[in-house]
Amino acid sequence: MEVISIPELENYISLLRSKSRSESTTKQSKRIIQNYMQRFGSSEVSKKEVYIYYKELENKLAKSTFYNHIKILRHFYHFVSNENPHINNPFVRFKARAPVRKFVRVLYQQEIDTLYAQMLENNRISDYQRFLFEFIYATGMKPSEMQRLMLSDFDFIARSIIVTGDNASSRYTFYSENLEPLLLTHLEKRQSILEEQDLYHSAFFIDWKTGLTVNRHIIYQAITAIGKELNMKLTPSILRHSFAVALLENGCNIRYIQALLGHASISTTQIYENVEIKSKQNTIQKYHPRGEKIIERRENSVL
Repeated sequence: MEVISIPELENYISLLRSKSRSESTTKQSKRIIQNYMQRFGSSEVSKKEVYIYYKELENKLAKSTFYNHIKILRHFYHFVSNENPHINNPFVRFKARAPVRKFVRVLYQQEIDTLYAQMLENNRISDYQRFLFEFIYATGMKPSEMQRLMLSDFDFIARSIIVTGDNASSRYTFYSENLEPLLLTHLEKRQSILEEQDLYHSAFFIDWKTGLTVNRHIIYQAITAIGKELNMKLTPSILRHSFAVALLENGCNIRYIQALLGHASISTTQIYENVEIKSKQNTIQKYHPRGEKIIERRENSVL
C-alpha cells in the first residue's frame, strides 16, 4: 500500500506558494492536511474511513469551514495522485456543497459613477488605481486572474480576453469600447516603463514604477486603498459582484453571466438574482406610498 509522505506535503505547499497563495491560506492548508495525516498515519485510507471522517467534520464544523476542509483535502490528493498514480483520491466522491452567501455587497451604477467622479477629483488616487478599478468593473475578473494575463491573451479587434481561472480552466470575457482608451494608455505606459528598466516580458499588468509583473496582492491593495481614501469599504470582490449585478439588471441571461465569471455552478451565480430582487424591494419601500404593503403581499404569496 502506497503512503503519502511528508516530502509530498512539502511539495504541495511549495506549489501553493508558487501560485502566490497568501501565507495564511498556505498555513491553513498545511495544518488541515497534517491533522488528516496524523489521524490516519499518513497511509492510503479506505473509503469507509474517509466517509466516517467526512461525517465527523460535517457534524462538527460550520458549513463554510467544512466546505473549506474538504476542498483542501481533495485538491491535495489530486496533486498527490498526479505525482503517484498508485494513490487514489478518496475525496473525489465527497463533494461538499459551497455555503450559500446570504449577503453580497454591490455598488449600483449611480454609486459607481459617483465613486469614479470622486476618484478623478482626488489627487491621492493614482491613474493606475483608477485603471485597475475600471478594468475589474468592466470585466468582472479576479486579481488572481489578472496577474496571469499575458499580452497574447488579448484580441484588441474583437475586444476579447482569454482568462485563466484559479482551477487552470480557460474562458473568454469581453470588454466594451469605453475601456479601450484606458487599455491603450496602459499599453503605452507599459512599453515606456519596460524600455526604461531594460526589461522584456509578456505580462500585461506591471508595476508602473519597477516594470515587474504585479501579483494579486498589489492589485487588491490598490483597490482597497481607494476605499480607505474615500472612507468606504471597497474590494475587488465588490467590483466583481457589481459587474455581475449590472449585467443582470440590464437583462443579461444568468447563464451568460455564469460563463463570464467562470462559475462552475449556476447556484453560485444565482446569488446575484437575490441581490437584484432585494434592491427592487428596497426601491419600492422607499419611493412607493404603499411600499411596505406591496413587499409584504409578495413575500406572503411566495410562502
